[in-house]
Formats: sequence, C-alpha cells, structure tokens
Amino acid sequence: MGRTNDRPRAEGASAPRVLLVDPYLAREDPMERKSVELYPSLGILNLAAFLRDHGAQVQVTDLTFARSARPVGNATRSFRPHIVGVHTKSLTYPRAVEIAAMAREGPALAVAGGPDAATRPELYLDSGFDVVVTGEGEVTLAELARKVADGASTADIPGTVVRSGGSLHRNPSRPFLQDLDALPLPAWDLVDMEGYLHRWEQRTGERRAALLTSRGCPFDCSWCSKPAFGRSFRQQSPGRVLDEVEALVKRYRVDYLRFCDDVFGIQRRWLEELLDGLEARQLHLKFECLARVDLLKPDLLARMRRAGLERVYLGVESGSQKMLDVMNRGTRLAQVESIAQALRREKVRQFWFLMLGYPGETLEDIEATLRLFRRFSPEEYSVSIAVPIPGTRFYESVRDRLRGVRARSRKGGVSLLYEAAYPQSLYRWEQYRFDWSAHVQRLRGRLDPSVLAELESAADRFHARVAEPLLLGTRVPAPRRRESPGRRSLRLPPRLDALRAQLARQRPFR
Repeated sequence: MGRTNDRPRAEGASAPRVLLVDPYLAREDPMERKSVELYPSLGILNLAAFLRDHGAQVQVTDLTFARSARPVGNATRSFRPHIVGVHTKSLTYPRAVEIAAMAREGPALAVAGGPDAATRPELYLDSGFDVVVTGEGEVTLAELARKVADGASTADIPGTVVRSGGSLHRNPSRPFLQDLDALPLPAWDLVDMEGYLHRWEQRTGERRAALLTSRGCPFDCSWCSKPAFGRSFRQQSPGRVLDEVEALVKRYRVDYLRFCDDVFGIQRRWLEELLDGLEARQLHLKFECLARVDLLKPDLLARMRRAGLERVYLGVESGSQKMLDVMNRGTRLAQVESIAQALRREKVRQFWFLMLGYPGETLEDIEATLRLFRRFSPEEYSVSIAVPIPGTRFYESVRDRLRGVRARSRKGGVSLLYEAAYPQSLYRWEQYRFDWSAHVQRLRGRLDPSVLAELESAADRFHARVAEPLLLGTRVPAPRRRESPGRRSLRLPPRLDALRAQLARQRPFR
C-alpha cells in the first residue's frame, strides 16, 4: 500500500523514519465517500513531501483500497518508523485507535493529526496516542521526527498536545506557513496514483485528480469546524497552481481536476489570472470546484466554462433566509437564485449541499427549502441532517441536548445526534421527499408537464395529510379493513388511473 522514498540518510545522524497513514477504508464506509471523491489524502501527500525535503525517510500507507489495517502492521515491521502519523476524522476514529496500538508495539511514537484529533485531543491521548498535532503539521512533524530520532524530549514542541504527569499539556500554537509557494509538490509517488486514476477512468472515462490551492476559510458559518486553520486564509499564486496542474498532466495524464479548497476563487484577480494561465498553457482540462453563491460571479462563468469548468458545488444549505442568517452564512436567497440561473445558462452542473434540522428550523423553513430545490432542480445534491461538531457555535448551543450517542444516518456515516425540534424520523422522511422530487424532475421531457405536476401534488397531499401528522404524533391512522373474498378492489379515479397507465408506458424508473 505504501512505498518508501529513495532519499539517502542524513549525514552524521540517522534520518528520522516517518510512516504516514490514511486510516480510511472505502469498503467500510456506508457513505462511500471515495466512490464520489476517489482521491488520496492531500494533507498526507503534502506532509510527506515536506518531510522528505527536510531529511526524513517517509513511507505512506493508504488503506483506501485495503480490506483491513494489516498493511500498517506490515509497514511498521519492515520500515521500523520512529513515528507513525495518522490522519484523523470522526468516521475513522476506531481504525485510528487500532493503528495507534500497532505503532506502539513497533515501537514507534503514535501521533494523531487532522481535524478530529485537533478538536478532541484528550480523547485520542486517552485512546493510545502519544502526541496530538494541532494546526498545520509540516514544521511540527518535522521537528517531532528529528527529536524522536535523536532521542530528545518531545514534551514541549509547539503545535502539540501531550500528557504530562497525568494531565493534558497544550504547548503553544505554531505560526502558520505564509509562503505556500515554497512548499514542494505533493508526494504523489508514495501512493498508488495509477490505482486511483484507473478507477476514475473505468467509471467516467476521465483520469481525475485533486489539488489544493489554499488553506483556511475566512468565513464564519456557525456549524463549521476549523480546528487546523481557524479563519485564516492563505493562497498559492496562480503560477504555482498552474505548475502543479501541469505536473499532474505530464506525469499522470490527468484530464479532470477537482479543486478541493474550502472556498474557490475568493479573490477575483487571482481567479482571472488562473483562468488566463489555463487557457495560455493549453492544458485542455475539465475541472470542478466548491464555491459560495456570493463569490461566484455570473459575468465570469462564461470564461470559467471556456477554461474547462464542468461542475460547481454550492453550499446552499436552506431555502429560508431566516435559517441562512441563523447559520451565519452571510448569503442571500437572491444570490442563490442568480447564480443558479447563471450556471444553468452556461450548462454547468450544480451540486447543492442542503441541511435540515438546524436549531430554529420550522416545518415552514423545510418547505421553503424544498420549494427552492424544486424550482432550480440541481443535477446533484446532498440533503444532510445537521450534526453538531465539537468546537463550533452550533455544538455549544445544543450541548445540553446532546444524546451522547453516535448513530448511523440514512445516508450512511456516523452522526452525533441531538434533540432537535422534530423526531429523527421526520427528517429522514423529509430526505425522501427531496429524493422523490429529484426523481420527478429527471422525468422532464419524458412525461407531460401536467403528469409531473400531478405527481408532485399527490406526494405533497400524502405528506400533509398522512406522513407529517403520523411522524409528529398528531394523528393515529385508522385500522386497515380486511377485504372479504369476492369484495372488489377500489378503483382509481379516472385521472389517476390515466396517470398510472402513462407511467407504465413510459417506464421512467427502468
């Protein structure tokens, strides 16, 4: 799963050996995140490249395509690392703990980094890790590796949290890197890049790769956790980004890019220079990005489309202005409408992120979101139920209502639940309503518009008269009557009978 670099050991001392691990196993993820985002961890690739440039021997063990954590044990025995660094997310916590145990048997220093460990360092230290790295990991991990290799103390390294005398000891934070252009290109050679690209090629006919042009996000949505970068924002120059893009094209024949920035194109001048460069270098790429509705300018979309823009991910979140304000999104519904129309004109695919169950949301707010969704019918979407993440204002506002358990959601994954305004079953049902509306919208052009309107209307009537009252406990259904033998089944009204016949002819779900 991983490959050791070929750099020689440092002169005069043994070069520190660092094993970096991505504990994500795609086959165990009910959300199948990497079936959509099938890319190696950019954080690990950047760390590996930086450590190599600073004299360390580095190996990466990527478990994405593995069946278990066994490759980590194999690597610790053969590579004998001084440090095993694990990238953490809430989904992979159990696997990270398993890897920490393997590291300490090595023996190696077990180090946790990434968003979940930075948010909950005490949990990881109590679960077998020796050190938690907070903030950016490059300089901190390089210093940590050198001290471990030299047998020096690691108790007071800035940017870390450790146990000292039985209590939690937080060392001072480390300043952010300011010159991102000085960072080396990601260590693509330490993971199975061809394996990732081949899977994309089989699925889409395109060789897709991801890159990160910036770090941080200057916005302050109340549900968003930013344990590593806070509200800082730093960006590579357009020229440095273009060099990385060109390297991906030349080395791996990449023809489709995903820009993984938290927000793409914050600065208009930067974006214009990047678009100029993509056209000037004639790389002939397609790309996608995540953008805010208040930053993605309709007048630039034509240029972005010419440069290769295929899809935009938009954090729409809600169709209620009240809820957008409560979330501190800083966006207006008019901006959503404007950019959705502009994207449709330019034939750019839209992926909307929507959220239900945020504190203060009413049934009327959910209906407003559904109306907005139906009006613009994005090609792709995700409707999630709000999850309070430790360290966010959202989490603090519902701390006294946390259920203290983690449960699997309908869409898969692990969610920290809280006592929201309505039962969990109601939000699950609302997710199904969005799915039904999406199915109906996909039938446009295949069925008569009046038929589609009838489908939506029938679904809404069922929701209002049956589903919602049942889920809220305000209505008890009458017991079903058993039909006697010979009793004739009820016939559909003529209009619905005709609808059923037309649907049968069209076979829309085939």
